[in-house]
Amino acid sequence: MKKSFARAIGFVMAAVTLFNTCSFAAADAPAVEETTEKAAEEIKEQAVTPDVPYKTVELDENDPNYYKELLAAEYYNYKYIRSYPTLYENEGWASYQGKANILGQINADELTDSDKEKIKAAKEAREALVQLIPFEKEVYYIWGDYAPVIQEEHKWDDSKWDNEDFRPFLVPYLVEDQSKAKGTLLIVSGGGNQTRSNQVEGYMVCPAFVEQGYNCFLLQRRVDPYNGDETGLDLQRSIRWIRAHAEEFGLGGMDVIGAAGFSGGGGNVRTLISKYYGDITPDKFDPNYKPDEIDAINSDIDVAMIIYSGRALETENPKLPHIFIAVGEDDSFDGSIELFQQVKKIRNVNPELHIYGQNGHGFGAGLLGTSSMLWIPSADMYMQKVMGKAESKFDGEIPAEYTKTQTVTYGGFPIGETKVDVYLNDANTMIYVAFFAWGTEQIVEGMLQGDGVIVTYDKEGYLGRNGDVPKIYAICDPEAWVPVER
Repeated sequence: MKKSFARAIGFVMAAVTLFNTCSFAAADAPAVEETTEKAAEEIKEQAVTPDVPYKTVELDENDPNYYKELLAAEYYNYKYIRSYPTLYENEGWASYQGKANILGQINADELTDSDKEKIKAAKEAREALVQLIPFEKEVYYIWGDYAPVIQEEHKWDDSKWDNEDFRPFLVPYLVEDQSKAKGTLLIVSGGGNQTRSNQVEGYMVCPAFVEQGYNCFLLQRRVDPYNGDETGLDLQRSIRWIRAHAEEFGLGGMDVIGAAGFSGGGGNVRTLISKYYGDITPDKFDPNYKPDEIDAINSDIDVAMIIYSGRALETENPKLPHIFIAVGEDDSFDGSIELFQQVKKIRNVNPELHIYGQNGHGFGAGLLGTSSMLWIPSADMYMQKVMGKAESKFDGEIPAEYTKTQTVTYGGFPIGETKVDVYLNDANTMIYVAFFAWGTEQIVEGMLQGDGVIVTYDKEGYLGRNGDVPKIYAICDPEAWVPVER
């Protein structure tokens, strides 16, 4: 995808690190002030012309309706800006949040002088924001002019998380070198279906997965007054949108497509894989919706990460993804165990369940000082394993007399399914088995007698005793032998 995303995000993070370093370096105040001022100037040099569609007030400040209209405009702006953190220099955005998030507590019909000062402060903080990335290069709307709905009516008021004209969109967090991307993930924060808890489960989780080598797209999805089924359609569309634009944007890692959902977001992911999979299109649920070319793209995912949101699935989906489940021990985790036990019975789903002690609900990217800090690296290892990318292939030299080979998957080891390379000589009288397991190369050699094998060499002295080699030979396909490449 466009490298400007990664560069701009990286610059913001570097600037934040610099600011944090300066705040603790009080021993030499002039040097700190000079460094901070230099960093601020560098950030301003990176700024772009603001192009976020803010609302403004044309009335004169002396007009009796000025502050009432300004409150409405700035509260509208705040609801948008809080969903665009990667557009702005971080410190200014954080400062703005602190001054604008109180606007919803002000009574527009009984404005005091103190209220007016708060409204002005929010306006000034917005005007001081330093935008680092053009809006159109960071905010990607997933639907066209019409997004499908399931409820007949949606009632709006100021208590809703978004403005009435909100449109769901994706925000990219990308690895620098797309040729090394391990996969592409859709991240869905929690917040029930009333809010989006992106501060904990989006803006921290996405960079953590990028560090592991994954492209991430944070979904700013529809929430109340929309329902969970409508949000599920947003997820389905996001998967299709990413696939539709992958070549255009030069995305790597498209051979592993996953979705990670937290709490309510995990429920949305469960809805995606339960109801909105494969070739199912939104017009099945909203007859007024007209499918486009993006809706023709398959919406199956390879991996679903259900984070403190477990519940058994009710679905006819014939192609369930691999499922990674994580939950805190102090949370209500019975549903997570139920989900694990359910999908464990389904072949080729290969679930994994982690229950983290001294963790409750909402640990996001990991609670500092606890083992939940390891869940994202664990999810990385899980995805690589279930997608067949973590196999440590035997790379030793094969004796010259073995001329043909094939690779089989053997499930008889206590470690689970393992890929094994099998070699035969021209006369089909000798067999050589090689694979990597238990942290070392395993090699067994033997003579074939009918369907049996007489082991003549066993590198670790384990496989020959347990009868694995005859079983491995038995699952070989007589038609699948290919010449050994040397």
